[in-house]
Amino acid sequence: MIKKTIYFVIGLFLVLLIFSFWMSPSLFGLLPGGKEKHRSDVLKISFNNEKQLDLSIPYSDFSNNDNLIELRKSFQLDTLISEKNTDFENVMNIQSWVHSRWEHDGENTPEKNDPTYILEQAKKGERFRCVEYSIVTSACLKSLGFIVRGLWLKTRDVDVVNSGAGHVVNEVYLKDIGKWFFIDPQFDILVEKNGIPLNAVEFQEAIVNNEKIEIVNPSKEILDNDYIKWVGPYLFYFTTSLNNGAISNWDRVIGTKKQLTLVPLGHKPPTYFQRLFRIRTNLKTNSIEDFYPTLE
Repeated sequence: MIKKTIYFVIGLFLVLLIFSFWMSPSLFGLLPGGKEKHRSDVLKISFNNEKQLDLSIPYSDFSNNDNLIELRKSFQLDTLISEKNTDFENVMNIQSWVHSRWEHDGENTPEKNDPTYILEQAKKGERFRCVEYSIVTSACLKSLGFIVRGLWLKTRDVDVVNSGAGHVVNEVYLKDIGKWFFIDPQFDILVEKNGIPLNAVEFQEAIVNNEKIEIVNPSKEILDNDYIKWVGPYLFYFTTSLNNGAISNWDRVIGTKKQLTLVPLGHKPPTYFQRLFRIRTNLKTNSIEDFYPTLE
């Protein structure tokens, strides 16, 4: 009986160990290995133009949400926009305001992902990551009636790089022209081509084809060409939320689908994020139509 118990415990331990390595090659950051830097080159990539998935991501007006109403009033966000401005100009004003609230710190994670909490901590001198710039910008824009989503960018070697292989930005839907466009609150950057705002995929295409684009860069924290060189490698895998709740560790274990990843044709979807955890919560598509729906 004792031997059976010992064998059972050893077997259970081995199963858990194997599963842990399967979920995280670095055992959640405990083991060394992997690349220290991601690749810096920018590849020409392409996608399908026809729908692949029977999918409809809900995008709603959250301006009447109680928490967002309080956010809007507490920080007087209405004063940052004007009916005389275009939607693009108002989005730029909100992004610039959020950008100015704190300086970037890629290591500091807030205790709560609440936008009001983050802004209050920023008043006290706290600094936060690109993730928090995205969260706060998204909430501020939603409080004012904009349709906005988080966008997770990943390099093509995100599987094997230890850190720095991901960047978080936003995309906003402009109702007046019926398209999504890219904004980067960490750097206070927007992008246009011939006066038309570009989404993330269009931005990548313009970079790789060396097309003439305008980097709208009101804060001038980084030179335009330096930003293009920096962000280019991240524009490979594109991920957004399915808007069905936050991702928990249990979701990662059982594979609950919470996100949608746009994968370039001819390339495999990423298996791991920076060797920390297996990516199991994502639906995958090669379709621009799936990833960039036209909204009513």
